Amino acid sequence: MKKLLLLLILGCAFTAEAQYGNGYGTNQRRRQSDMIQTQEKAPEPNFEIEKYLGIVVYDIEKAAKKSKVKLASKEGKLFSKTLTDYNKDLKDITRINSFLLRSTKEMVENYQKSAAKSGDFSNRTEVLKTMNENLEPLSNTLKMEDKKLDATMKNILSEKQYKKWINYNKKLNKIFPKEDE
Repeated sequence: MKKLLLLLILGCAFTAEAQYGNGYGTNQRRRQSDMIQTQEKAPEPNFEIEKYLGIVVYDIEKAAKKSKVKLASKEGKLFSKTLTDYNKDLKDITRINSFLLRSTKEMVENYQKSAAKSGDFSNRTEVLKTMNENLEPLSNTLKMEDKKLDATMKNILSEKQYKKWINYNKKLNKIFPKEDE
């Protein structure tokens, strides 16, 4: 009787395993087809031109916190005013050059789409060359603004705060000019 009960339980277990298959069979085929469908959908290209150019609009409170500047102090108010003016100037520059930024972004994204579809990346150097030629005047203007900001911050902040300011900017992928430039 015990052997018959054991055989019956084992038989049911093997039958259940065969029907559900622990991920094999029908369920596995479904998962494979789901993976194939998700792999086919490539993300749309999104060229972040502002990040490429190093355009950063500062959050004044966060910048002050990272640089260990107290906004209530005299130097904190000067720090806040400097960043506010910088942000305003930067927004004006990007607004004036919005057509250039938009057209360059579209050019790069169209190239990325066509290259992804065809697999032909032969025009890459031409696209990069055109992009760099178009953005060079804007890039030079932004570098001048960054130099002005850097010089002002160096005068406002203590040496320790200035080092923290530079480290904060490095984390934002912002490149500051070297001393000899």
